[in-house]
Amino acid sequence: MKIFLNISLILGLLGIIGYLIFFNKPKPIIEIEYDYITDTIYADTTYLPSEPYPIPTPPKIVTIYEIDSLALDLLKLKLVQDSLHYNIIIQGLETVIAIHENYIKQFPQNPKLIGLELQRDTLSLGLLNISGNIIKYEYPIFLNRFRYQWTLSGLSHETHLPPTLKSYFADYFVGGGVDVLWKSPYFSFRVEKEWTRIRLYGSTQIGLLKREANQLKIGIDYNLRK
Repeated sequence: MKIFLNISLILGLLGIIGYLIFFNKPKPIIEIEYDYITDTIYADTTYLPSEPYPIPTPPKIVTIYEIDSLALDLLKLKLVQDSLHYNIIIQGLETVIAIHENYIKQFPQNPKLIGLELQRDTLSLGLLNISGNIIKYEYPIFLNRFRYQWTLSGLSHETHLPPTLKSYFADYFVGGGVDVLWKSPYFSFRVEKEWTRIRLYGSTQIGLLKREANQLKIGIDYNLRK
């Protein structure tokens, strides 16, 4: 029995390795088709910054980039009055950019967002501060449990799940049934732990009338469709 079990585990591992090497093709790029039309709303009220959530979320990594002084020297600034407003003109070798004065007047202390990357468990923000430095903040996030908001004071969060809802290490099942072959009712218990592609499990079955219906299983499954 032990020799058969060892051979089965070795063949299973070899099968998984062979599939990963020879048959596991890269996932095709999924093109999302949006079935709606963007609606533009002109609000008759001024924008009010939101209050941060009660729990601050400190960044895990802060990256401060060096200022490219050579690129800045290639640009020239001048102030141009257009009607009742002033525009700042940034003129370079190939392009001219006009910036409205309200871009600086409104929320002058707030850094400008120039880059955003959102993954399943990480939020990265690239910000241009009023000092001219570009700083990248990387935050760990848990969207299944918390609601997040970014304001001038940084990233903050609050829980949006019931306090009794907890995250467990594995999934546990208990139940019973009838073993048709041995004609005996049984009691069963099963535990499962799943990752992206791999699922580990262990189960036991106790026959209530016949001990021949007893079972004890430990195994591993590999999802071929993910």
